[in-house]
Amino acid sequence: MASFHSGEQLGEQLGMSRAAINKHIQTLRDWGVDVFTVPGKGYSLPEPIHLLDEKKISQEIDHGRVTVLPVIDSTNQYLLDRLDELTSGDACVAEYQQAGRGRRGRKWFSPFGANLYLSMYWRLEQGPAAAIGLSLVIGIVIAEVLQQLGAEQVSREMAKRYLPAGS
Repeated sequence: MASFHSGEQLGEQLGMSRAAINKHIQTLRDWGVDVFTVPGKGYSLPEPIHLLDEKKISQEIDHGRVTVLPVIDSTNQYLLDRLDELTSGDACVAEYQQAGRGRRGRKWFSPFGANLYLSMYWRLEQGPAAAIGLSLVIGIVIAEVLQQLGAEQVSREMAKRYLPAGS
């Protein structure tokens, strides 16, 4: 059974007014978070949100650096804005993208804390032509690994979404 938290209780814990709490709840809803409101009881989530842990992710990788951000316009744009600072294997991961882009620059809705929004930088010494088909293979491998780890709603069809913009 879901536990409810009153706006007053949340306001006291977070040091803000009930009106400010209500604005933050609306922002969460705008980000795709399903927040239940029951008059007289308060707010509740249908299930816990498991947030990304930058420290744990960094401990598990052998190559590159990872930046974990709660909210960003686009993980891809974040990396593009920092090309001079990046080395192969550097990645940006976010809980929510406000302007995420997929294949051919198509935008998509990215609900907060519901999916993995990730872009990785890799310098190809042979140039972009060396990457033809690579992102599709990477997408398939990611889908298979996520399935092995227990992700239920991952399919190889999703791998098509991992292709870089313009491919």
